[in-house]
Amino acid sequence: YTRNQPIIGFGQAFISGAGGVKCYGNYLLSPMLSKVEPNHARRASYAVEGEESSRCYEYRVKLENGILTSLTPAHNSAIYKIDYPMGETPVLMIDVAHKLDIDACMRSGSVTVDSANRRIYGGGLYFGNWNRHDWNMYFAMELDAAPVRYGIMSGDGECEYIDGDIVTCEAVAEKRFGVFCEFSAKEQLSLKVKIAISFVSAERAIEHLEREIPDFDYDRVRDQAREEWRDVLGVIELKSNDAKLLRRFYTAMYHMNVQPRDRVADNGKWDDFHTVWDTWKTVFPMYSLLYPKKMGRIVESFIDRARENERLGNGIVVADEFSTAHETLAGQGGNDVDNAIADAYIKGVPLERYDWEDAYKVLLASAEHMRSKEYVEGGFATNNRTTVTGLPYTIRFKSAAATLGFAFNDRAVAAVARELGTDEEYQKYLARSGNWRNVWNTELESEGFYGFPQSPNLDGTFPEGFDAHKGYNVDFYEATGWDASYINYNDASGLVDIMGGAKTFTDRLLFACEHSVNYYNDDEGAEGYLNFTNEPSFHIPWLFCIDEIRRPDLAAKVIDTILERFSLENDYPGDEDNGGMSSYYVFLMCGIFPYSTTEKYYLHGTRVDEIVFRLGNGNLFKITGDNVKDGNIYVKSATFNGEPLNDCTLTHEQIIRGGHLHFVMDSEPSDWARK
Repeated sequence: YTRNQPIIGFGQAFISGAGGVKCYGNYLLSPMLSKVEPNHARRASYAVEGEESSRCYEYRVKLENGILTSLTPAHNSAIYKIDYPMGETPVLMIDVAHKLDIDACMRSGSVTVDSANRRIYGGGLYFGNWNRHDWNMYFAMELDAAPVRYGIMSGDGECEYIDGDIVTCEAVAEKRFGVFCEFSAKEQLSLKVKIAISFVSAERAIEHLEREIPDFDYDRVRDQAREEWRDVLGVIELKSNDAKLLRRFYTAMYHMNVQPRDRVADNGKWDDFHTVWDTWKTVFPMYSLLYPKKMGRIVESFIDRARENERLGNGIVVADEFSTAHETLAGQGGNDVDNAIADAYIKGVPLERYDWEDAYKVLLASAEHMRSKEYVEGGFATNNRTTVTGLPYTIRFKSAAATLGFAFNDRAVAAVARELGTDEEYQKYLARSGNWRNVWNTELESEGFYGFPQSPNLDGTFPEGFDAHKGYNVDFYEATGWDASYINYNDASGLVDIMGGAKTFTDRLLFACEHSVNYYNDDEGAEGYLNFTNEPSFHIPWLFCIDEIRRPDLAAKVIDTILERFSLENDYPGDEDNGGMSSYYVFLMCGIFPYSTTEKYYLHGTRVDEIVFRLGNGNLFKITGDNVKDGNIYVKSATFNGEPLNDCTLTHEQIIRGGHLHFVMDSEPSDWARK
């Protein structure tokens, strides 16, 4: 979807965060007039100004061609209401071979038209999504009005009518393929269409359709969807009279709950983790606070996948990208499923079908098999992208970033091993988590500061001439040497030490923040410092709050510049990435930020008068502020449950017990929580 661009139809599934490769958009429903028009450009129509609205439970648009379309979802299905103008022949096409950016993405498949029951179903094998795996996908749809005739669109867009009560047509590989319906033009048509998708079979899609939308009661489906989303969004109550703020805030809440998707009723899995690299810092910690049962089911889905992969003997434990039910070793950092599992354990997330010892076994298997052989044996990754089991990560695997990421993963595993494993396992992974130092060149200078990560030679020495402002997508994935120097925050004391102590660390971080002015997610590191609107740098401002530094006033100043980037009405400062940016924004506004794989939340001061978290355990956690207004970005004082709070941290345990965190905000820096 692109705002203010013409609309060609309505797809049934999408993935957030897939970057340059657009995913799904399959089973494109295209209402049109007079005759079937396979050519997208010739049938495209703009929305009438003021006649387009979107809510989490309904989308509605009137096009300039006069067609009014509304749609509302159930779990695996949706129902459409299409109002055609009087005077021209109503036509509806379902483009079966189409996906976003590819009009003929079927390897094989078929479609069946059951005219007696006004039902169309089919599907097959598709290609062209981000992870490069072919996948099976099917649909079933029903109409509440009988077409005058049906037809098949195939080949290069040729159309021909078909006859018969039940007609099955086979797709031709990598050719266009779809079904169109023509209706009587004698009276105005208000057509209802219900459609379901399945990743198992057309028969399963029919089951979804019959169970979830048994009739054509559009209003009932819409009202049920609205109530379900009301429950999801209602876990946070934001009190504000600022309509734009409310719209932006609850849109963010919606975005961070779109995926991963619970497809257990369909294919038995949670799906569309794209990717855990994007979600482990902010999305999953938010789930642990607000939806712990959901987070528990996600962890259990990781265990399910690990057991299935072990049964298959495919060499994978759990991959950091999983969509269309296919494992993909993205390798954008380390293997960050480890971080997600460890954080959920540290946060006390409940499991229903497994116990935490089962999850710990997955962590151990990942630590032994999902790192690169060179990392395990030599202490740092090289350009060899293969795992211990010999499977390749994608080209996103960059040697220095992989070393930093695997080391972060190992420390997360060590945190769980300390409680659930043996002392030998704890010591092993704690020691191995120090491998990030093996890509740290203590002699490398930039802007008067010494010590930055870079990819070493095979013998462990460092190539000369490396510029710490560089390395973007060469040594590091979506980061420069400056960004990457702050990745291993779960060894914060080690970072402070290797950078020269608290004062130098503070001076260096402040310098980097002050010079990170024109950052955007797509500048490919052009500025060369820090990009707070991309996942590798999300956490960096709160390094001012760690025990060794304790300068929350400096963090507040940087955070204010980040929030300025969120002031656009219909835009984010970087890629949304599976709710990563949205959950980041929610934490920024609330005044707390989680350091995933630790129990700590750092405090920077609220930007709203009052916000109430209805926690997953039933307790209430309220955040309030005095003097909350533009310019008052610093915490003057704070209390927790009525007692003075002179520390800029709370633990997860403190928060989930419920309570009241109160900030007094001011326009000038204060000594609050200073070291």
